Amino acid sequence: MPRRSQLRSQSNNPQGFPPESLDIIMKIFDTLLESALKFSNRIAAVHLENRISYEELYQRSRMVADYISGLHLTSGSRIGILYENSIEYIYLYFAIFGAGHVPVPLDTSLKPERLNFILSDCGASALIIQSKFQKYLPMLLEPDGIIKEIITDNNIQPDFPGLNIKLINNILSKPINETIQQIKSAKNKFDPKDASDELAAIFYTSGSTGAPKGVMLSHKNLLSNTFSTIEYLELKSDDSVLVILPFYYIYGNSLLLTHIAAGGTVIIDNRFMYPEVILKTMEKEKVTGFSGVPSNFMILLNKSTFPDREFKYLRYFTQAGGSMAPDVITKVKNAFPDKQIFIMYGQTEASPRVSYLPPEQLENKIGSIGIPIPGVDIKIMNEDAVEVPNGESGELVVTGDNVMLGYWNRDDEENQVIRNGSLFTGDLAKKDEDGYIYIIGRKKEIIKSGGNRVSTKEVEDCILEHDLVVEAVVFGVADDLLGEAIKAVVVTKEYNEISEDEIKQFCRIKLADFKIPKKIEFMESLPKYQSGKIDKVQLIKNNPNE
Repeated sequence: MPRRSQLRSQSNNPQGFPPESLDIIMKIFDTLLESALKFSNRIAAVHLENRISYEELYQRSRMVADYISGLHLTSGSRIGILYENSIEYIYLYFAIFGAGHVPVPLDTSLKPERLNFILSDCGASALIIQSKFQKYLPMLLEPDGIIKEIITDNNIQPDFPGLNIKLINNILSKPINETIQQIKSAKNKFDPKDASDELAAIFYTSGSTGAPKGVMLSHKNLLSNTFSTIEYLELKSDDSVLVILPFYYIYGNSLLLTHIAAGGTVIIDNRFMYPEVILKTMEKEKVTGFSGVPSNFMILLNKSTFPDREFKYLRYFTQAGGSMAPDVITKVKNAFPDKQIFIMYGQTEASPRVSYLPPEQLENKIGSIGIPIPGVDIKIMNEDAVEVPNGESGELVVTGDNVMLGYWNRDDEENQVIRNGSLFTGDLAKKDEDGYIYIIGRKKEIIKSGGNRVSTKEVEDCILEHDLVVEAVVFGVADDLLGEAIKAVVVTKEYNEISEDEIKQFCRIKLADFKIPKKIEFMESLPKYQSGKIDKVQLIKNNPNE
């Protein structure tokens, strides 16, 4: 079970409406309320042709929160949310906070058995599900399961005896008592230091190394990270971001929370498989920000008109969700020299943001993940948990209000990564003489080949510098002579456009001989999670004993 010493007791009263006391502890629902008070008529979110103002977004969220509060669930109950990015997702997500419960965003690409594991693991009492996923329900609702409440957008067939199913439209048909103008703000200014350290949400990792782990994040974790990100990105109420990343993914969740807290606009478009459609949305909606993982940028650079467009209103790009090769960063910079590019690093366990590279340092510090975000401390430590001098490598360790409460039901694994309140990330890194941080690789992504230690990231970055390479993944495979051989899986602009020998010769220009991949496989595309991150684990599983 989760550590109850860390999960502060939940309030007995739902937090879905403004508190009377001015010393109330801040929670996530407060950010929506505050933005609704300040920016009531501004557009909070756009999805296709649908738009919603802050006032209406708050009202819908409040209606659903009031309904959930009436279900008489135990305070702090976990509620799963299986829903694609949409305006509905936003107000349903905030409604769970407003009712005093804990949302568990669910990866919509997962198979039913994995979804069932997550719902069972966190002990979900209710499920908010988009009707397009209703075919999963028979597998998610076990006869002895504890889920008794369902909220959905459309009628579900067949009926499930003993299950209370409520349609969203029916919930929204009941008016709330106050208009937003009648509500008084509880605070003049939010301070993340006043945020609650109660459990707020559980985000499950992809489970790439085993069963999914539920990352427990408090209100303070999420809000401290939200306001730090707003600070270094200098987000204002006239900012808007194109969201192509799913909200169940912690990076996508961060885009949602930061822009709602800043009074900005979230532009949702789930059609990244059609890059030109995405680019047209960026221009049509005059977005000021675009955020993506490395594969998003590589696809846009190589398979769309992205580099040839102006994006008159765009102010910045942000990139996280894995390391982006310096050559790819350079291509984005060359295509958009007048835009700010924020290279960022984080983990779900850190809510998620840990560091960022200031855009003005991009050229001088290319390849760096930058400096800590406001309120976060980063040290590079050796195996004895002692900080090493600049220039020496070690494990990247994070301390701050953003560090998770722990893993749900995973005390043993939690103890491996949380020590004395700090997060041991498992990433190997070093700082330069100016304190800028460079990731060397994952502890578990160091290949030991013929007695030599090889960083997969170093080899990947080298291959990605080739003009005809779009994507590359490097990992170790069993080898009778070397113990572990280096294998690269490569995607080129045109399939089979270059040869294996050409890739090896290209690597020899920059890499030592023992770092040259012994085996190279070409694929038309790489397997990916729905978030866009490359599913390296799937590739490794397909190459167990070569």
